[in-house]
Amino acid sequence: MNSHATRAKNALLLSAALAAAVAALPAAVRAQAAAPEIRYAEGSGTPTTLPGGRSRNTSTDNVLAHVVESLVALRADMSVAPMLADSWTLSDDKRAYTFKLRQGVTFHDGTPMTSADVKWTYDYLNGAQSEYSCKNLYDGSKGAKVVAVETPDPATVVFRLEQPYALFLDQMASVQCPMPVLSAKSVDADGKWARPIGTGPYVLAEWKKEQYLLLTPYAAYKPREEAPSGMAGKKVARANVRFVVIPDAAAQKAALMAGQVDAYNADEDNLPAKDPRWNIVTEQGLDTVNLLMQTRAPLLSDVNMRRAIALALDFPGIAKALNNGQAAYNPSLVPAASVYYSEADRAGYEKNLKEVKRLLDAAGYRGEPLKLQANKRYPYLYRVAVVTQQLLGKAGIKAELDMLEWGTQVTNFREGKFQLMAFAYSARTEPALMFRDVIGDKSKTPMAQWESPEAAAILEGIEAESDPAVRKQAFDKLHALMLRDTPLLMYYNKPGYVVVSSKLQGFTGWPLRKPRFFNVTKN
Repeated sequence: MNSHATRAKNALLLSAALAAAVAALPAAVRAQAAAPEIRYAEGSGTPTTLPGGRSRNTSTDNVLAHVVESLVALRADMSVAPMLADSWTLSDDKRAYTFKLRQGVTFHDGTPMTSADVKWTYDYLNGAQSEYSCKNLYDGSKGAKVVAVETPDPATVVFRLEQPYALFLDQMASVQCPMPVLSAKSVDADGKWARPIGTGPYVLAEWKKEQYLLLTPYAAYKPREEAPSGMAGKKVARANVRFVVIPDAAAQKAALMAGQVDAYNADEDNLPAKDPRWNIVTEQGLDTVNLLMQTRAPLLSDVNMRRAIALALDFPGIAKALNNGQAAYNPSLVPAASVYYSEADRAGYEKNLKEVKRLLDAAGYRGEPLKLQANKRYPYLYRVAVVTQQLLGKAGIKAELDMLEWGTQVTNFREGKFQLMAFAYSARTEPALMFRDVIGDKSKTPMAQWESPEAAAILEGIEAESDPAVRKQAFDKLHALMLRDTPLLMYYNKPGYVVVSSKLQGFTGWPLRKPRFFNVTKN
């Protein structure tokens, strides 16, 4: 039996197993299942129900985004919006954030939320015994250093920082590393994590490891009044939601086509054919697809050589061809979906073979081969590498594909052991976080790509600056400098796809590519 037939058979078996599992559920759960139920195919089960837990994965984030909430939330353009806090003020010295809490918010056990719960959650998650993996965002080692959390009254909480930090609210609103507000009843009598008792529109009703996780609406949830956007605004739970574990991508696709699930997260390689029974929602992502160039390598230490490579490539054509027209060329590290993205970020490189020849002569290039590292674990990166090799060859630049296991390629990235590399940076919710990963001294941080004291100074200059206009001006300067120095090249922000049953109404995508089933109905 060939691999395609084997995968198809496995998909049908998994779909049948899913149907049998639902039929075998206890009577009480079957009663819940009889109500409208949205079923989403997850590639893996969640190993924990602790938000930001040490063993968390994408499934954890997807589920808990419906169950717990933070003081603030991210809109679809990655700007920060109110959630459990209605408003906040920043002190004149930019070291104290004072939040005014929403009134009428209750936890899933019916108890009112107060500032004492905010402080308890912070203290618990950042305590020595907690398995919260995001402590470094609050102890000063990677983000802000919180020196005190104060509760002057039940509706007010104050976070005091050792030093100003402009991204404090952004890190609070993180989907992967949230700072949620939880009931103290989320832990057992010994202080160990038990289950999330949060404030979100859904309650964690049942969890069968590596099988499924069932969420049910919280009847007493009080939605915000603002229009929905990202994780912010109005959220209404209109159906039960079951996250069903189906590890195989082909099986997820088959399960949707058979009506066993209502949605799954896809890429360009496992999309079904067009059919009125489902819709394909395209999500403009934040991941950036890049060509890395080792600026300390002999051939690539000359900016003329790096610019020759840039001008040999047809970036708009590459983006369009490899994404079926669903992604546009983005030359900037500022994602196209960001509130900070503007006309200045659209300035990039235009293919110019005549100028390529001049630059190659200036660099003294004599046809020496360049190794272009790639992998096949991520087909889109392999395709980017192949097209890049072909275009460089047509411009007189010899590039040889060096196919590696993904783990080896990541190690080489971290150690700076490459000449050229097809690579992707995962989503960052704020451009400064991306620039921070790219800018640095390679002697100290080999994975840094851009050694520029001038750029580092600009980035450091907005470390404490919270004014969006000032931050945007800094990002524009950084983009212009990057075009000048050409330390790496951006192709596009990788889009994602969610295949959604036509029975669902109201499902929308967003750049962080986390499924959101509040405000969604099922016919």
